[in-house]
Amino acid sequence: MSRFRSLLGTKAARGTLAAIFWLAAWQAVSFCAPKILFASPRRTVAALARLAGQGGFWLSVAHTLGKSALGFLLAFVSAVLLAAVAHRFRVAKTLLEPAVQLMKSLPVACFVVVALIWMPSAWISVLVAGFVVFPVTYINLQDGLSRLDRQLDEMAQVFRVPFAARLRYLYLPQVLPGVLSGCRVSVGMCWKAGIAGEIIGLPLHSIGEQLYLSKFYMAVDELFAWSLVIIAISLVLEKLIARALRYLRRKMEGGYGDPV
Repeated sequence: MSRFRSLLGTKAARGTLAAIFWLAAWQAVSFCAPKILFASPRRTVAALARLAGQGGFWLSVAHTLGKSALGFLLAFVSAVLLAAVAHRFRVAKTLLEPAVQLMKSLPVACFVVVALIWMPSAWISVLVAGFVVFPVTYINLQDGLSRLDRQLDEMAQVFRVPFAARLRYLYLPQVLPGVLSGCRVSVGMCWKAGIAGEIIGLPLHSIGEQLYLSKFYMAVDELFAWSLVIIAISLVLEKLIARALRYLRRKMEGGYGDPV
């Protein structure tokens, strides 16, 4: 009994047990629900294998993933630059505040409908991804910049420490944790929001289009299969980002020594 408890104490064992539980629950619901409305695990896996053998499947995944990544990068770089400007110039912060609050509050679906008036649907996932990522990154960076030690900054300026050294040894150690945390949260939000935008805009060769077509033709097994793909890619992205951020943090912290 004690050995069994020790096995359950591991993270892998708990994760496996949770997965088995929910798979069993999924299978149980599929016995009760009509097949036309609910797909069993076996039907879902079979549909996923069938889709994976088609070139259009990988093209849709690549398009959605690439455009979401582009939206994330553009929004991240823009947020970093504008947060730095807003920290330096109070008038810029005042002017940007309403826009950031609007981006935080406006529902993605409402934004997509309005955006489709101005731009082709092929780029809607880029815009939606940026719309979600920008406020998270901007706010986290602003919070970190507001906590900078002003006395250390003034001392560095008095002793004429080069900006590159100040950036590495003074600013980044205080700002980086909040920015990295914001990145980890916004990656998953970016992926899901981009697909939600595609379901409304229906760009060609996208996951959102495939989800809509599966629903339109009542192909519930394919709808569940695409949902599994979205979940799997989201988990993989979050794991990769988490590992990359941990590596970056170790490298940065390892480099925070004597600048001389």
